[in-house]
Amino acid sequence: MLILPRFSFLIIAALIGSIAPASQAADIKVTVGTGGKGGYYFHVGDLICKSFDRETNGYKCRAKPTDGPTENLPKLQSGKFDIVVARSDWAKQALEGGGYFQSKGPNPALRSLFSIHSEPLTIVARKDAGIYTAGDLTGKRVRLGRSATHLVKQIPSSAKWDVSSFQTVKPNDMKAQYSALCAGKIDAVAAVVGYPSGLIQKTAHTCPIHLVNLSGQPIDKLIAGSDALSKETIPANAYTGITAPTKSFGYKAVFLSSAEFSDEDVYAFVKFTFESLSELGHEHPALSSLQPSEMIRDSLPAPMHPGAVRYYREQGWIK
Repeated sequence: MLILPRFSFLIIAALIGSIAPASQAADIKVTVGTGGKGGYYFHVGDLICKSFDRETNGYKCRAKPTDGPTENLPKLQSGKFDIVVARSDWAKQALEGGGYFQSKGPNPALRSLFSIHSEPLTIVARKDAGIYTAGDLTGKRVRLGRSATHLVKQIPSSAKWDVSSFQTVKPNDMKAQYSALCAGKIDAVAAVVGYPSGLIQKTAHTCPIHLVNLSGQPIDKLIAGSDALSKETIPANAYTGITAPTKSFGYKAVFLSSAEFSDEDVYAFVKFTFESLSELGHEHPALSSLQPSEMIRDSLPAPMHPGAVRYYREQGWIK
């Protein structure tokens, strides 16, 4: 009987371990930067991530609550996050090194995966204020959220576009503006916000309101000149008393990654998301009416990630 030295058993054991089945390999970790715990970005990112983790073999996905794009986009660039959620205008700034990211410089490695729920410019007017289109805002007392200021003042409504009575207010002051609207102290409030907004719904229960339609050739031209903007429609009955759809435009929440993140891993994440849209939509209203054709087309300022392109080509959605 041949007796092998003790170290021979150790070598054999090591060799056996090195050819263990792939299923025993460590799962690939995917970290997703989202937003504050109380907001859409965290809830949507967390839902998709947990579902991807549970239903896809070989991956462990964790969604992280964050301070939003000012944390997400730099951490994506540094490799601390694999995927992030950010509004399309912030993504455009990061890509080009503009706005908040001017001091940090452009991030040419930023890549788009898909867009999700919209955040349209929503102009809420008191019903008796006589404001039905953007042109009717001229000379009115309008209060603007910070994100709305840039959009409203870009609307080329007329050569006599008078914005002297428009005022930008801080985020913490927006609740007071809706109260002032119902009290007759101002005529309209403009905000970039996903629907349904709890604050706007509360206002609709307090006084009769009207949502201002924003459409036409000048606005189409504005949208055509920006990768971050897209047409949006606030559906009928999103708010009490608003029984017709309201045309508008604005931004979308976008899932983004870096060019350095593996094509295979992006492909797996994108494939799971699109093939689970129906189930995910039952879990969160922001995902309930998404259309793939819009998700891969609208408000995507960064080039598409090759892993996402591969899946979209397989589906025949792009060439």
